[in-house]
Amino acid sequence: MEKVKAKLAVSLVTSNAAKYLPFCLKSVFEQTFNDFSLLIIDNGSGDNTVRYLKENYPQAPLVVHSKNLGFARSHNQAIAWSSTDYVMLLNQDVLLDKDYLARALEFLANHPEAAAVSGKILSWDFAANNLSPEGGLFPKGGLFPEGEKTRLVDSLGLQIFKNHRVVEIGQGQQDEGQFNEIKEVFGVSGAAPIYRRSALDRVKITLAAGLKISEYLDEDFFSYKEDVDLAYRLRLAGFKSFYLPDCVCYHDRTAKGGADLSDKLTSLARKSKDKQVRIYSYKNHLLALLKNEFFGNFIKFFWPIVFYELKKLLYLCFFEQSTLAGLGMFFRQKKRALLKRKFIIKNIRKISASDLAKWYK
Repeated sequence: MEKVKAKLAVSLVTSNAAKYLPFCLKSVFEQTFNDFSLLIIDNGSGDNTVRYLKENYPQAPLVVHSKNLGFARSHNQAIAWSSTDYVMLLNQDVLLDKDYLARALEFLANHPEAAAVSGKILSWDFAANNLSPEGGLFPKGGLFPEGEKTRLVDSLGLQIFKNHRVVEIGQGQQDEGQFNEIKEVFGVSGAAPIYRRSALDRVKITLAAGLKISEYLDEDFFSYKEDVDLAYRLRLAGFKSFYLPDCVCYHDRTAKGGADLSDKLTSLARKSKDKQVRIYSYKNHLLALLKNEFFGNFIKFFWPIVFYELKKLLYLCFFEQSTLAGLGMFFRQKKRALLKRKFIIKNIRKISASDLAKWYK
């Protein structure tokens, strides 16, 4: 595929996205900043996604895969097929305010130390106006109403604790103006992030100890928590990530981070998660730690980590045995993760263990 020349490349990976696309793409093409290219990669959708795109956006380059290659691999393809200064990884279930791109790109242009930015991501209650009295999606065979843009926070960035649990900052809180300051964060959420390409190139994993790979996002993660892993690598390379309150978008998140297991063992948020989401989230959390953390920090925070992981394991053994499949997947991928760890230590890591530990709350 010929590489595009625009300033920003927007990568949109779709999977059974027909209900969202009229609104997501409308918000993209109504941006006040228009020096961008859009590449859509479909991961084996079984609904009308591909037909809708071909009929309504024939000008948008579209790559159709016959099966789901995973969120990480598909975005890696889009990044590799572009040569722009900046890259946006956009979720299909996101609505952008019209100035989102303009404000984000202005900040990046004026702050060369910033490798990644994301805005104030509020909850989009897509189902609010899409339910018929019978409980089904409305209208049958027609256009879905936009739903409700709420003031409920979905994410203001990623926060990490001493036990190495990572959460979306502010998730579930009502936005009443208390989040209106630009803030450096550990990392940005994967819903609508914009990355500086030079930073992505700096933390890309290539030919890791014989592995023939070229990965911005770790393709062993397949989906979920790949944003956490990338946040670690950007930090390890000495880059900064920022939350920008003036960049507003709305996200209909299907996989919310549940309550801490130490607070509530039977979290409704966990029960509402899809089975595969829980499996990949558990496995990828362990992979991110194995790949990126300093040995010294494992020792320093040994008890918080062990206590948290043991509680989680006990919970899974008694209440959520299906998620333990993620543990088996972790051990099968452990060897590859250790090879990537060696590459990170040799080629990416530039900061000290104490520098990284400053982010642990």
